[in-house]
Amino acid sequence: MNEAGLPITEHLPEDHEGRAIYGEVKDPTPDKGRPLRHKAEEREIERRERPS
Repeated sequence: MNEAGLPITEHLPEDHEGRAIYGEVKDPTPDKGRPLRHKAEEREIERRERPS
């Protein structure tokens, strides 16, 4: 979350519902690193295909 309380969405896939809801919210600390950022697309596919 950024200082305004919005979730950071810039690392989400383009068609992710979070981007549709919040728009593109930039990461205020991009140098901090996100350990699973490189797996974002893989994790999104898994999330979509997971039975609810």
